[in-house]
Amino acid sequence: MGFAAKPSNTAFLLQLRQSKKAVLKPCPLLKPSFVLRAYQAIGCVHLISLSRMVLGDSVGLGKTAVNISAYAYLLVKDPTLKLLVVTTKSAMQQWADEFDNFSVGITTHVLDNTYGKVKGKEEYGHVKDLEARGVSFKKLRGFEARKKQYETVTAHVLICNYNAVQEDYVFLVQNRMPNFAVSFDEIQAIKNHKSKTHFGANEIAQAAKRVYGLSATLIKNKLEEAYNIYNVVVPGLFGGKNKFLSEYTIRKKMEIFRKGKKQRFQKIVGYKNLARFKETIEPFFLIRRTREVADELPRLISKKLVLELTPEQDILYKQALSGELYKRLIKDKFFKFQKYTDSKQDSELTEKELETLEKLRERYDESLTVDGMQKNKIAGLSYCQLASNGPGWLGEPGQSSKEVEFERLFEQELMDEKVIVFTRFKSGIPRLIKILDNLEEPAKHVEITGDKSPDERTAAKKVFQDMESGVNVIFITSAGSAAINLQAAKVILFYDTPWSYGDLYQTIGRAQRIGSVYDHICLMHMVNKDTIDEHVLKILDSKKSLINTVMGDIAEGAIEFKDDGLMFKDDEGSLDALYSSVFG
Repeated sequence: MGFAAKPSNTAFLLQLRQSKKAVLKPCPLLKPSFVLRAYQAIGCVHLISLSRMVLGDSVGLGKTAVNISAYAYLLVKDPTLKLLVVTTKSAMQQWADEFDNFSVGITTHVLDNTYGKVKGKEEYGHVKDLEARGVSFKKLRGFEARKKQYETVTAHVLICNYNAVQEDYVFLVQNRMPNFAVSFDEIQAIKNHKSKTHFGANEIAQAAKRVYGLSATLIKNKLEEAYNIYNVVVPGLFGGKNKFLSEYTIRKKMEIFRKGKKQRFQKIVGYKNLARFKETIEPFFLIRRTREVADELPRLISKKLVLELTPEQDILYKQALSGELYKRLIKDKFFKFQKYTDSKQDSELTEKELETLEKLRERYDESLTVDGMQKNKIAGLSYCQLASNGPGWLGEPGQSSKEVEFERLFEQELMDEKVIVFTRFKSGIPRLIKILDNLEEPAKHVEITGDKSPDERTAAKKVFQDMESGVNVIFITSAGSAAINLQAAKVILFYDTPWSYGDLYQTIGRAQRIGSVYDHICLMHMVNKDTIDEHVLKILDSKKSLINTVMGDIAEGAIEFKDDGLMFKDDEGSLDALYSSVFG
């Protein structure tokens, strides 16, 4: 049977999805104390019964536990089956910990960029473990460290991140062969079919006996993302790319002039036949939304904190809209670096410095053209967002309406609440930390960002989750916070709102999880009037409509704003739309 053919057990599995009392027989590789809920047991049966599928349960419903359980049952049946888990950098150790918590006798290995070789022996191990043993060892780094792990690791489960998939897919396959399953956690990481990540994932999937995808956001912005994901998980499900585009997209012929030449292309402006799309993926896609299977999870209540730009912000924002701010900052960066290079002899300049100078020169030249501004749309939008966040976020003097409101919130409303503070910009977090530190009663805080080590992220999570620690604020960005459980939080404060509905949903999922003790979680969005903040919410609302049509309302209550009484009784498609909305 080809991968894309409807499985013979489809009717049984579709009927099973309606069950409310599913129970599995005990598994000798799972701890007796670990009991799956009925909907999780149904998910486990799907993974066991299907060799290729995507588990799309809402954030917080335990997809990791379901995957671990399914592998345990499969391993009992076939003791030679290995598992490769591909996940985000921040979630690697969490997967290993979950295997320790739920299973018995299943060995795991977390792939590390550093590794140790015991001196005088052909013995290897994680640096932390060797240091704990007090033995002398040589530290290996980078690919040398990973290669030695590929050559020596025999654990049942190898856990790596998507960077390894990009660079080492051949070695990953060699380590897991001849009989292995692969689970792509947060599989939306492979949504771009032109990326090295997608290519590496496809190579691994072709060699695997079983291929699973885990994601609460199969579609972040565009329907094509689902096509690209299923092209890896279930090749041929939609036929070729042209067939998919013809059947499910609405396209418009467009013409643009670039470098004096007319270029014609077809732009996707909408979607069609969404019922057929859902029917096509149904045998290979299982989704349960939060309110359907876990009534005890907190509800979402959203609120806009509507503010007005300060005079200093208003000037900067107008400069950002006109493109002058972008040009000025690019110009300043270029001339500053050029002045540095001019102060040195050509022979003293490194190859990297020469490359940097040339890149800055190209960006400066491009910034002087309309096409250059369009090409650098992310930068243009980012400057608008930074201006709305506050002049200091751009290194400019002046007061910020958001920073003033941030201080007021933690002085008057949020001082006793567990709060997640989200921003897209790691560079601005120190400014917010300074505000918390200077309060009359300073608020203790931690942060989880992309530059934090796994140990630092784990420590930050642990102290925030501890209700007695006194640490009530945790700062997070999109990078580094995926798959982090922060259900101690009652409030998510969006200093700025994610530009992707999928990223918004993932951020909400840090708090709306099994184990939360709250009836509702408050989502607070800081919004400056007549700025990019309002445009972002408008674009997200339109993206929510597409996702809800295909997958149902995966985040009921998000972007649905309520009044204070209810509050306190807490990608490219998006970029194109946002750019057009902001700049016209």
